[in-house]
Amino acid sequence: MTTEERIRKAAIELLEAHGADGMTTRSVCERAGVTAPTLYHHFGDKNGLVRAIVTEGITEFMSMKRAMRVTADPLADLRRGWHGWIDFGLERPVLFRLMIDAARVDPTHLKASYEQMEENVRRLQDVHGLKVELRVAVHSIWAAASGVQALFIQGAKPSEIRASANLLFDALVHAIAARS
Repeated sequence: MTTEERIRKAAIELLEAHGADGMTTRSVCERAGVTAPTLYHHFGDKNGLVRAIVTEGITEFMSMKRAMRVTADPLADLRRGWHGWIDFGLERPVLFRLMIDAARVDPTHLKASYEQMEENVRRLQDVHGLKVELRVAVHSIWAAASGVQALFIQGAKPSEIRASANLLFDALVHAIAARS
């Protein structure tokens, strides 16, 4: 493992255990076994380290999404994608909140995820038909996901996030899919 990887790993562990405020440059250096100048050499400052962690989190998230096997059932694929991002957020809540914040500042972080969801909805249209225009279906799913993200940001309990997300997904499918 390189020094840079050790620093990122230590920072992620501290971030998930103690939140963004508990991840100080001093605590990261102690955990990674490096000096402050080494951390600054690789990341510039704490904000640079956080950006690197967020970028790594987005890369990990998209790798997970891309690894999901496409099946002949686009509704099942859409459901699996929906639950996949919720599971990721619940497993890595602090990182996920930072990723949401980063995407609000720079929406290009969301481009690949949006395109993958849009392709699943396009496939849903081809196989099951849609009750609404494709663009309306895509935007509705994206808007519902943004609502679930708000629950993460507000610190809702995992059970509440999951229950609300399940309800929203089921309501969306009922509202947009001609046959489910």
